[in-house]
Amino acid sequence: MKVKKVLSVLLSVAMLTVILAGCGKDQVKNENTPGTDTSAPTEAGKDNGNTSGAAGDVKITILNTKSEIQTQWEELAEEYKELTGVGVEVSVTVGDSPSEDITKRYASGEVPTIFMGDVQDIIMLKDYALDLTNEKWVPVGGSQYGIAQDGKVIGFPFCIEARGLMYNKTVIEEITGESFDPDAVNTMGDLKNLLDKLVAGGMETPVALNKEDWSLAGHYLSQVYEEQDGTAAGAVSFTEGLKDGSVKLADNARWNSLMDTFDLLMQYNMNKADPLAADYNANAVALAEGDVAFWFNGNWAWAEMKDFALEDNEYGIMPVSQNDTSIGATDKLCGGATKYCMIDTKYNSEAQQQAAKDFLNWLVFDPAGQEFLVNDCNLVPAFSNIELEVTNPMGLSVQGYAVTGNIFEAFSGMPGDHWKTLGAEMQKYLGGQSTREELEKNIESYWQAQK
Repeated sequence: MKVKKVLSVLLSVAMLTVILAGCGKDQVKNENTPGTDTSAPTEAGKDNGNTSGAAGDVKITILNTKSEIQTQWEELAEEYKELTGVGVEVSVTVGDSPSEDITKRYASGEVPTIFMGDVQDIIMLKDYALDLTNEKWVPVGGSQYGIAQDGKVIGFPFCIEARGLMYNKTVIEEITGESFDPDAVNTMGDLKNLLDKLVAGGMETPVALNKEDWSLAGHYLSQVYEEQDGTAAGAVSFTEGLKDGSVKLADNARWNSLMDTFDLLMQYNMNKADPLAADYNANAVALAEGDVAFWFNGNWAWAEMKDFALEDNEYGIMPVSQNDTSIGATDKLCGGATKYCMIDTKYNSEAQQQAAKDFLNWLVFDPAGQEFLVNDCNLVPAFSNIELEVTNPMGLSVQGYAVTGNIFEAFSGMPGDHWKTLGAEMQKYLGGQSTREELEKNIESYWQAQK
């Protein structure tokens, strides 16, 4: 993809998708969905087996890419059926990435009415997306966070999320005997001093690191792109430099700064004896119960933590401490509107499309829909009309950074196989199976192959 084209896509997305920053994980290099004919006419009349035609018999299907809230989705589907008579069936994405899953579904013709994906996934499917520009929710958040392509809003912003170092403030203060101010832990040296105090106080391994490729490449590595100058355009310029070979990671201050901190986190990792055997749920429990003080993750992880969180413990999320503190990198989180809903027009009937639009409006404007987003799923909503207070501590932290404008602009230019391919390279590094120099070479080779 040429620079001009990438900039055009990214800037249009930035204008109407994310003023904050997002978690982009999947994007295919080809803008057209493999296995489908993008020149084929819209099949708005095709029911895909999901409706018998009568308004009361309409059934919509939803593909959920946030597995941690699948139970909440299933409960909501039952509630919505009772309230409206519209059937809702929710399935969770399978496979290595949402991009791969939805591509296979389009190839087979088994396409959901509503697809939840990352910004890149929605752009990939723009030829099949229903125009949502005139929907009621657009003026109350959709114009700021929704995805726009070709002058049309096609992506409904499902939530705002951000990532960084999640912490257990209570256990840090109990072990060190000192007040913990996350704003004062800026440099890698600050963080190392704190980790050493925790070790001296009896917490042998104060950090939890995930082994998952999406966490390593989709979340940690992507900070290298996003924090070049804090803008989506800056991330585009950086990755274009990787593609043409003009950028060398070994010479890049942000890369070295973030990887130096990653090395530090590896050193204090509770899973360091076998880091590639780390269990995600065990990491969540460890932070919740105070067995570790820090966990690199995002506010979505509260779904796994909440059942183990101690009632009198205080939790939060802070930026990754690093020695390159330029551009406010240690004052800001990386995040933003990170999941979007698209309504399919090719394999779903007009009745289903209308039912899907009604459902999205219900989420935004009905008290029960708002309750689902904020309290059931513990999400930070993207819509200004939703006045429910975010009650979970991770969401509150993210909301605080968002309100003050301290979330970096998102980069959505990562190809669909980015987290899988480079996640595997990051896993090798985490497991001690490659050097930093080898990791640098493999990342550069990956981007050069995208030209």
